[in-house]
Amino acid sequence: MLDVRPFDGRRATDAEIDEYHELRCAVYRVDIPELPAPARSETAARLAQPQLFLGERLIWFARLGGRLAGAALVNLPVDGDENTAVVHVLVHPDLRRQGIGTRLLHTVTPTLRDRGRTAVQGYDVTKGGAGDQWAKALGFRGMYSTLVQVLRFAEVERGRWDVAVPEGYRLVRWIGVAPDDIVESYATALTALGDAPTGDSGLTLSEWSVDRVRRLEADYAEHGIERRIVLAVTAEGQAAGVTELERRPLNPERLAQGATTVLATHRGHGLGLAMKAAMLRWFTADYDGLADVTTYTGAANVHMVEVNHRLGYETVRHANAVGRAL
Repeated sequence: MLDVRPFDGRRATDAEIDEYHELRCAVYRVDIPELPAPARSETAARLAQPQLFLGERLIWFARLGGRLAGAALVNLPVDGDENTAVVHVLVHPDLRRQGIGTRLLHTVTPTLRDRGRTAVQGYDVTKGGAGDQWAKALGFRGMYSTLVQVLRFAEVERGRWDVAVPEGYRLVRWIGVAPDDIVESYATALTALGDAPTGDSGLTLSEWSVDRVRRLEADYAEHGIERRIVLAVTAEGQAAGVTELERRPLNPERLAQGATTVLATHRGHGLGLAMKAAMLRWFTADYDGLADVTTYTGAANVHMVEVNHRLGYETVRHANAVGRAL
């Protein structure tokens, strides 16, 4: 009999991390064979350290005969997105087509409705893969497509990052907490994310304030996540663009790209390339042994896709975002 229960990832034992890691590796081998299986440290980090910008995270584990058969990881965004839940469902390839994923989704749904969520969305669903087919069968519809791009530090020619800052601009950088005299400009730059192509997604990307920035900074600090920011400003100090990159303590050799955006009135000058190149130079100057950095770029955002290629990223997978009403 299938047993589905809530799980606290922050209190996971070594044995529970091991079994969830085995589940993730099995899914990677079948669904994402072009990527290496995740390291155990990455799995531990995924359980203990959620994607903070997506709000509170809940987890359910599904066991069949005592074996971990599947899992559902749910985020509850805030700041204008209180009607939406972001759900990621995993089912072991050996145990698919037995209704495990559907049972997980049905189990979490009452909790989501109790929390005021009226829509559910899923991200990083491999285009044409088993998860994509399962979602469509359950009434999910495609919202937009992304390209998964990876830069491998051992393989890239680092001369690609020797990029000058465009005339009329300068770069400001910091780790963790934005300086008081720049935090409002930082929030303004993040607001430009609302211009990014997101198809029919209901998530709000444009409502950034100093208070929201400070709350997110405190969450990252609490989880021990090193978050670096490079902000492009004009000669007058006005925000023109921003890029973010994260290093997590449980998986320090693999970096994760955060937001990158350029305000509409400052596009076409090469700021995106200059900011991201400066970020890569900064990290590699401070750390040896970095493995890679992964970014998810909207397929419609052809300019940023090309920027990433120029920096040494390789497109490794096409993924969909899907959604439906609860």
